[in-house]
Amino acid sequence: MNIHEIQAVVFDCDGVVIDSGADMASAVNSTLAHFGLCRLPESQIVSFVGNGARMLIVRSVAAAEGKTEAELSADIRIDGILDWYKAYYNDHAVERTVLYPGYRELLETLAARGYHMAVVSNKPLETTRRILEHFSIAGHFDAVVGPEMLKRIKPDPEGLALALLCINEKRAAESRPLLQPAQVLMVGDSWVDIRTGRNFGCNTCAVTGGLGDSEKLAAEHADMTVTYAGELAQLL
Repeated sequence: MNIHEIQAVVFDCDGVVIDSGADMASAVNSTLAHFGLCRLPESQIVSFVGNGARMLIVRSVAAAEGKTEAELSADIRIDGILDWYKAYYNDHAVERTVLYPGYRELLETLAARGYHMAVVSNKPLETTRRILEHFSIAGHFDAVVGPEMLKRIKPDPEGLALALLCINEKRAAESRPLLQPAQVLMVGDSWVDIRTGRNFGCNTCAVTGGLGDSEKLAAEHADMTVTYAGELAQLL
């Protein structure tokens, strides 16, 4: 990886931009209780995060009922439970959620240095946008990509491709050369993010202080490793 070639930085949301585990776990437990299911430990729910809201609910309901994910994946109840969770979480998404240390300063630094920035997350798009607006950082991003905009979510690279398309549309309007995947850095706290970056052909940065499984993250052998994304201000 040539750090000096990087001109765009794409961030995952949960575990990278925001420490959101407590609010997500609370929303899941409220959902389980609403549907008459037992609550789960916060740490267990957080371990289910990373593959989108549907898988979060499937895994949580399976754990609450002592079933496997396979048994729940086609359960006709899941759509209704998922809809209730998404609505509840959207209304309670910033009660205990905070930005990670140094992240706001990172955005300001990268913007001053001329980097493009985007968010690609498996988190529901409406909630992601609401959180970014709540923390007054939405204006830093050329694109915010969520699962509703895609046919295939991470680790498929479709979301990264769309983010780069948005960045290149902006560059084209300014008569600037288009960027290639090799000029992009994907920053994530889970194996899903690093695998996504590799599938896209871009550079990758693992964030070890996030919500993702540390062993699975390490096994992906990212090009760079930081504890928090804010540390990139000293590296780029």
